[in-house]
Amino acid sequence: MKQIFYGFLTLLTGVWISACSTAEKPDAGEQRVFRITHADSSGRMLSEIWTGHKLESLDSLQVRGISSEYFDKAMHTQDSRFMAVSFSRLLQEFKLKRGEDAVLLNCFDDYQGILSLNDIHRYDLRLATRIKLASLTAKPGWLNPLLVLVPDGKHPPFQERFLTANIRELKFVRLNDYYAPLKKNTESSSKSQEGLEIFKNNCLFCHSLKGVGGNKGVLLIEAYGFSNDAGRKKFLMDFKNFHHKDNADKQDVEQFVTDEKLQRIMDYLLQAQDGT
Repeated sequence: MKQIFYGFLTLLTGVWISACSTAEKPDAGEQRVFRITHADSSGRMLSEIWTGHKLESLDSLQVRGISSEYFDKAMHTQDSRFMAVSFSRLLQEFKLKRGEDAVLLNCFDDYQGILSLNDIHRYDLRLATRIKLASLTAKPGWLNPLLVLVPDGKHPPFQERFLTANIRELKFVRLNDYYAPLKKNTESSSKSQEGLEIFKNNCLFCHSLKGVGGNKGVLLIEAYGFSNDAGRKKFLMDFKNFHHKDNADKQDVEQFVTDEKLQRIMDYLLQAQDGT
């Protein structure tokens, strides 16, 4: 009987310890490690290690619990909540010495976002360190901190570029240097120029071109022939099949890009193909 009692007591103790350990486990967003890469006063590139917990612990970054109608509209969710810090105030922690005017956002899944410093300030963008979804039954694998957030009351253009998630590195860059390869060997027609801007704001993050952008998706100028009807039709069909509202990966790019905008994207990609 005594052995049974001690066995039962040991079991209860194990359950209690397990419960305490679970309760004290840090939030996943707090534990995620990322880098901030910048130049020091002598121009040398430095890469600092940060965590969500470090961001939240800095009073100057004004960590807050917030909502984002912009996010909920794009993700077809409701009442999502976030712990987030001020992106603008984070920028103030660094002295930029080389004319940097943008932040490159390298992500764990090979997505690559980019935001101008002007947009970060103009729209008071935030960086979410924790994400709580109220209405999405299955969270997509890419939807992790750090996440760029548009706070309520701000109204930037409705574009993919304001939804970068899963960020592993923030790197200060110059916009002209970053985009320069995309402008080489392409005609300056109004259609192709319009297509370039649409492509930059919605597609380049997954589909790299001329060494610029992310590698989460295929290289479009290698996968499709934009000089003939068959190739263009295949591109349109694949786009609508993969990027529609109910796609499994919850990447509804179709809401940002109309049929007319898709035509302009193809005009630009045709010029890019001819220039390679």
